[in-house]
Amino acid sequence: MKNRLLIAVILISFFFVGWGSVGHRIINRNFILSNHPELNFLSFWADSLAAHGSDADNRKSIDPTEENKHYIDIDNYPNFLSTRRIIQDWDSVIAVYGQAFVMDQGILPWAILASVDSLTRQFQRKDWQKAMLTAADIGHYVGDGHMPLHITRNYNGQYTGQSGVHSRYESTMIGRYSNEIIYTGDSCQYIDDLPNFVFGFLYSNYNYVDSVLLYDIQAKNEAGGSYNNIYYLQYWQKSKNFTIMLFRNTSNILARIIYTAWVNAGKPTMTTSVEKDDLARKGLSLNVYPNPFTTNLNIRYSLPQKYEGKIKIELFDITGKELSKIYEGEPSAPDNEITFTPKDRSITTGVYILRYSAGNTSISKKILYLKQ
Repeated sequence: MKNRLLIAVILISFFFVGWGSVGHRIINRNFILSNHPELNFLSFWADSLAAHGSDADNRKSIDPTEENKHYIDIDNYPNFLSTRRIIQDWDSVIAVYGQAFVMDQGILPWAILASVDSLTRQFQRKDWQKAMLTAADIGHYVGDGHMPLHITRNYNGQYTGQSGVHSRYESTMIGRYSNEIIYTGDSCQYIDDLPNFVFGFLYSNYNYVDSVLLYDIQAKNEAGGSYNNIYYLQYWQKSKNFTIMLFRNTSNILARIIYTAWVNAGKPTMTTSVEKDDLARKGLSLNVYPNPFTTNLNIRYSLPQKYEGKIKIELFDITGKELSKIYEGEPSAPDNEITFTPKDRSITTGVYILRYSAGNTSISKKILYLKQ
């Protein structure tokens, strides 16, 4: 039995970073695609959840209790391979297997459930800042639960002669092809039975472990036995369909969990200070056309009521990296419209985020650029 607590922190950080920082930013930001209409007032969380998407990983070096929350070697549990289930109740699983065994296998599902309890209490207290940070952590843990190698004992291919597959799949490959991770949202439904729901997606995602490992072998063979550009291209082509599906499911589940915690908290509304900000936001709008676009993108915006000051329009990639300041200065009255023509060769076909800011308020919109 391995004991990950004895692994050096630097190696832990290397092997168990769950989709890497790029993947976690994509997942957390895209919760907005499935955000429930009743929670439109939390739409501004998208940037914050993305920015804090890797906080949980960053805590590993200072918090000795953090590492176990990011994985579960579910196939080390007796009878899992035959039944595809384990004991789900925390007290019961500890009683049967002992705390040392359970902790050594990782506590990912129970960490998610505990974090949702915290989020519910923070919503009840209307502690919106802490709630945002907790939601970012939940997005991270749920993301780890959708990275197949985080739910198997063979987490780095060490039992199949594929050492390093963990980072090749979740970090290097995702980093190379992040602009192709494009997906839509789904309905945001209340989760009636959260424990069964959480364990359910872990059981389901375990089915992709064999594919992640098999395609690594096939891609290496097709690349002449090397982990070169051909290898990563082949690996992506083979795995991208289910990988993008896992990303999509994670973003949707994050939105559903946030909504469920908010409902369970009694559907609290924002505090007075935030409501005042909403009044300042009134009148702020952003429209783009055509979308998708191939040459010119027309950007039309309105100003907050009684706003006097400069505005800023910026372009980001899907991971949150700023690519260009399209405009910064006084509003272009009277029509409040500008045209953006991509000239940077690094901007290729893909989905981007356009953000318009006026003072302390901002609004974002997804755009699709089809490079000719």
